[in-house]
Amino acid sequence: MRTVGDLAPTRRELLKFGGLGLALAAADVPWRAHAFSTHAKATPRGNARNVLYFEISGAISHVEGFDFKETAGTPKDLDIRKIKPDLYLSHRLFPRLEKQIDKFAILRSMLSHEEVHFRGQYYVQTGRQLNVAFAREIPAIGSVIASELEARRRDVDTFPLYMSFNLDKAFPGALSTGFLHPRHSVVDINPEAAVKGMALDEKAVELLDQRWRLLSELRSAERGRVAQLGREMAGYENFYDTARRLLTDSRWPRAFQITDEDRARYGGTNVGISSILARNVLREDAGTHYIHICHPGWDHHVQIWDHKAATNHYKLCDEFDPAFTSLIEDLAAAPSKTTPGKSILDETLVVAMGEFGRTPGALNNMAGRDHYNKCFPVMFAGAGVKAGAILGRTDGDGLKCLETGWHRKEQPRMENVVAAMYSALGIDWTKEIRNTPSGRAYPLVDPLGPNGFIPTDEIASIYG
Repeated sequence: MRTVGDLAPTRRELLKFGGLGLALAAADVPWRAHAFSTHAKATPRGNARNVLYFEISGAISHVEGFDFKETAGTPKDLDIRKIKPDLYLSHRLFPRLEKQIDKFAILRSMLSHEEVHFRGQYYVQTGRQLNVAFAREIPAIGSVIASELEARRRDVDTFPLYMSFNLDKAFPGALSTGFLHPRHSVVDINPEAAVKGMALDEKAVELLDQRWRLLSELRSAERGRVAQLGREMAGYENFYDTARRLLTDSRWPRAFQITDEDRARYGGTNVGISSILARNVLREDAGTHYIHICHPGWDHHVQIWDHKAATNHYKLCDEFDPAFTSLIEDLAAAPSKTTPGKSILDETLVVAMGEFGRTPGALNNMAGRDHYNKCFPVMFAGAGVKAGAILGRTDGDGLKCLETGWHRKEQPRMENVVAAMYSALGIDWTKEIRNTPSGRAYPLVDPLGPNGFIPTDEIASIYG
């Protein structure tokens, strides 16, 4: 006789497929009802149903990327072309993105607090500096969004509100929900494992439902005792609940089916598959509204332009260009399921950036470029973004910011990108959570920079 175990993936297999960001959420810290207060006036735009954050992880060289500067370290084979006034791109590196670049607003004046990868990528995931005294209670941006948007969930929504692809490859991994409930955790997907599929036949669904009813009765009978086991049990119960809903929803396996044609067009790489799956998840419109794609490997301190090196800027651009460009093309072509006449790109704010830039000028003594946080670009698309806008300006070497590109004299930072994402989703980014486990107020966007207070405005200039 067949059992569910014969037909459905085991918990271990599910974790291989995609895990929850529970490592820190399992810390023994109680959660409570959250009292929000607003300390400043803000009018969230609410112009997007989704945000897709594409992390160019390891830090792409900005001076050979989206703020091109010819320097002593620039190779001669990049085939640089003038795309529009004050915008040059390498046709060798970005042949397909070049044709879609008018869909983007490019802000070239970003400043980061951080200049090492772990801290920089933590900053990207949380929107704030790493403070080890409070790190385990700090939620990821996606978990905050999941918490804020939970009330908007429809009965038909079964997909996790926050999903990521390849975040296990980032230096900090997929971060946790902090003091927020574990149900707001990320489901981080291993793209290669995911495409193997997880469909259940009718018999398997019947068996799963039968076992689920039995498990539910046991959980109800033991609820008082189980409640004493704390966050760990709550996290696993949420994992099981999520897995059960997904395994019985026909949209879930459909989202992880890809064609050979798509695989080839997106580049056939890990980031290409991640981008296909992100597109599919948004197409299904099943409850996911924040997606984080991590494209790792851009840390080229050594032999950045050596064609024979195991990894180099050419290789990573050859992965990025088809994956990211195909994603933008397909989101622009896919009709919205909720708003007639709009595309998924029209209702999705896309953000693409690294955690910082790389040193301009001559290459270092290992023929590479090191970390540089004084200025670097971020690209925005979709959701009413002013397509074709080139914002901010750096000097001829890409060393200094000359124009900030928004209404502040201070350079924009990750906090302002976070405010823009929250605003697009209709979230008041000026909120504070006052009753955290540590008793320390948690503002959704932290105004305290490394040297004092910083602006926490959204980057309104991307909308013109």
